[in-house]
Amino acid sequence: MGKTFAYRARDSKGQALKGSVVAENEAAVAAYIRELGCYVTKIEEKKDHALLVNIISGFQWVGTKDLAVFCRQMSVMIDAGLPLTSCLNILIEQTNNSRLRQAIRDIYRSVQAGDSLSKAMQAQGNVFPKIVINMTEAGETGGVLDDVMARLATHFEKENKLNERLKSAMVYPTVLMAMAMVSLLFMLTFVIPTFTILYKIVNVDLPLPTRFLLSASDIMLNYGMLILLVLLAVGTSIGLALKKERYRLVLDLVVFQIPVFGILWRKAAIARFSRTLSTLVRGGIPIVTALEVVMKTSGNLSIVQALTKVQKDLREGVGIASSLQKSSVFPPMVVQMVAVGEETGELDAMLEKLADFFESDVDDMVTRFSSLLEPVLIGTVGIVIGLIVVSVILPIFDVITNLNLHV
Repeated sequence: MGKTFAYRARDSKGQALKGSVVAENEAAVAAYIRELGCYVTKIEEKKDHALLVNIISGFQWVGTKDLAVFCRQMSVMIDAGLPLTSCLNILIEQTNNSRLRQAIRDIYRSVQAGDSLSKAMQAQGNVFPKIVINMTEAGETGGVLDDVMARLATHFEKENKLNERLKSAMVYPTVLMAMAMVSLLFMLTFVIPTFTILYKIVNVDLPLPTRFLLSASDIMLNYGMLILLVLLAVGTSIGLALKKERYRLVLDLVVFQIPVFGILWRKAAIARFSRTLSTLVRGGIPIVTALEVVMKTSGNLSIVQALTKVQKDLREGVGIASSLQKSSVFPPMVVQMVAVGEETGELDAMLEKLADFFESDVDDMVTRFSSLLEPVLIGTVGIVIGLIVVSVILPIFDVITNLNLHV
């Protein structure tokens, strides 16, 4: 088991360097520094805070952006001729994500012990997805690890861009609706009760909208906690139900049918499928294995179910396009492009074109959707608040009118 050492060194020009490295002992650290063309000025062992690191790491998520940076840096360093252990050591020092850093540290120790990079990554399956492990293994076998890492970096960069666009489509409406709900709850629980007292004092007949508003306020004041508990119970029940495959499949199919959002999510899912399969096929991964990886990384059960049937058909000698045609998930364009790719022997190129097309389509949809949704949401919130204000003020106008009649 390696230890973490902090070191200070100077290069051939006398410039000071510092960093940290995982090694068995100080002699190994000194040897590593000499490989860099430097000489040692100080080496000291860092105290092991493994427990604290593990606790902090447990709260961090390794996303597509982190994986893109990792793969890009690995590609550049391997292409520059740095030994694999040196690449990993540099990444341990430079990686900001503590969970990823700990995983790289564990990989470094495994590689030092004689394991291949792909085998060491398999033990970190909760950090590195199957596509990284399988592609790395193919790169090691073919002696093109730098090229494979560059492809993976491009793959994760584009996937991250797609994810960010989808998030941007959801953030604004979610924030606006949340603010509207908070405002509505505030009015029902604090503002409306004040007017209730006023209405009782003046003893005026209340119009229907006002009576409805007062009833809603009473319900929130008297049963608000119960409503909250019921909502929490329902949310928990739904969460537990979605752990079962049949319910998740129903949800995924329902999501695809939602106007606008469903189309957006479906195109994004097809873009991910095309991009991942293209990357794997180009990396020399057998198509059946590649489909297995795609299924584990797709995140959509309806696509997983469709690809399971494709995988079965492939084993029976049926082509990919013919099998995809049986599924209602993939549009005709995907089937036709895959068929052309199979016939010409350029399946990876066709899949990449599909991914580019659907990613561009998602980007355009998000832009149009955002520009249309903003005024609609603002108008809806304005109408709701306006109705509440009118419902509150109507009885007051009646009181003023009655007073004028009696004067």
